Order: sequence, then structure tokens, then C-alpha cells
Amino acid sequence: MHAGHLSVDPEHHGTLFFWHFASKHTSDKPRTVIWLNGGPGASSLVGAWTEIGPFRFQDENTIIENNGSWHLFVNLLFIDQPVGTGFSYIDNDSFIHELDEVVNHFVSFLDRYIEVFPELLQNDIYLAGESFAAQYIPYIAHEILAKRSNLKLRGLLIGNGWIDPVTIYELYLPFAVANNLVKINSVLYDIISSQ
Repeated sequence: MHAGHLSVDPEHHGTLFFWHFASKHTSDKPRTVIWLNGGPGASSLVGAWTEIGPFRFQDENTIIENNGSWHLFVNLLFIDQPVGTGFSYIDNDSFIHELDEVVNHFVSFLDRYIEVFPELLQNDIYLAGESFAAQYIPYIAHEILAKRSNLKLRGLLIGNGWIDPVTIYELYLPFAVANNLVKINSVLYDIISSQ
């Protein structure tokens, strides 16, 4: 296990924070899942601590092993991105607002990471994430395939992707009604349907 910051924007003191967990079991082929949470602005440590990482909080004073952690069979690399998210940082007046800037910082991070940990080049790489990460992952994958042929990108995993907000919003109320979460013609139904 190792963690730290790598520079992605020296001019504005921008760094991305990462936390790596090595695979617990040896497999026929080394694989690394790079995990991104959504948001935008949600720390990937949410994924590390509450979803696929090796540890969980049992209560406020106790950490336990997660027997369902993905690190049992693959290396996990959690990255707080874009800059300004979680433990990543940048000058206050330099936050980024466009996906191409996110991608440039991310690929710059990968370049720095490989300089420090060249063994990543021997791994099959999978980009994974949820929610708004569905906006980042395809762009990052495209950039890797176009300009970083030394990386063995093998797949993308997107859960509950935030890819079409209008359609998703329109489905919330019918879903809630179909699952008896909201009753038609109730006060709550009227409030939601008036939005």
C-alpha cells in the first residue's frame, strides 16, 4: 500500500492524491483497476472506504477488513480528481471547468505515476467509477488509447453512470411510483411532479 500526491499543474501548484492497494492474491496476469468517484468533486476515497476498498469502518473507532474488496484479486488505484477534490489541491483561482482539462491533468498524473511506479506498464488497466465519473472515463480512455500506447488499457467499468441527466430525472418519479415509494396523488407526488 502506498499513497501520495503527484504534480499535474506545477504553475498553479496542482496535484492529484492517490492511494494504491496491491492485489492480495497473485494471478496469472497483473491487473490494476483505477477507480474514480463522481460528483464532480466526490473523493475516490468514498469508493475506497465504503465500496470496493480493503477496509471499512465498523464504527467511529474500529476499522475492519472488507471481505468483498476488489484488491483480493486486482491492484486498486484510487485517485482524487479533478484537482481540488478530496486530498488533491490547486491554487484557489485555478480550478478547472472543462473535461479536456480534467483529461490533461489525469494523463499527466499517469505519466508521473509511471515514472515512480513503472510496474504499472506491466498491468492490464481498467478504468472504473460511478456517477459523474461516467463523464470522465470515456474521455480519459480515448486519450490513453490515442497517446499512451504503452499503457495496456483493457476495459471500462461504469456503475450508475450520470450520462443523461434529463432522461434520468424524468424516470425518478415513475420509478418511485412503480416501487411503492410514492403514491399517485399524494402530497409528495404533487410536489415532485410540479418540479
